[in-house]
Amino acid sequence: MAVHMPITPLGASEACDRFSHSLISRAFTQLNAAVALYIECERDLEHADCFDPAFLSWSADAEEARARVLGLAATITAQPVMRASDKPLKRSAMLTRLLIESDSAATFTSLLRLPGSHAELFSCCDAGAVGARVRQMLETHQVQLEALADLDEFDDLGTHWPDDPAAEMPEPLTVACAL
Repeated sequence: MAVHMPITPLGASEACDRFSHSLISRAFTQLNAAVALYIECERDLEHADCFDPAFLSWSADAEEARARVLGLAATITAQPVMRASDKPLKRSAMLTRLLIESDSAATFTSLLRLPGSHAELFSCCDAGAVGARVRQMLETHQVQLEALADLDEFDDLGTHWPDDPAAEMPEPLTVACAL
């Protein structure tokens, strides 16, 4: 007769109970969804004509999405840190708020470089389910910040102009009367 040999590890079919949300991680999950919606609303506005009848509702949707992102970022910033993995989430939320409220492309660019230049502040080194989930949230958020940087809203109008305007000007024409 056959010998019964289980190949599935014990407990593999049971739910993993090692990850539980903190106040910050729960709000950060909502922030990721809100940033994705904000990006989509801004992309809709980029491709819309201001004379389109739906433009006003798209604009209102974008402003509402922006307010939601800023509100969630403020909520995360105000929450107490419950575990070490909350710190990079809190810093990323603060960075998101600063990026959206930045007043120039230079400020935006310098803020966007912070996670690359100070990776230890914006990464989670915890092991286990909590660390893996937080790393996943941070990776998703970083992709969203890069998509945010691609939006026209965060470009200065002056960056699209040539450095030397005289080089782009056509040659002046000489007009003479012909009799």
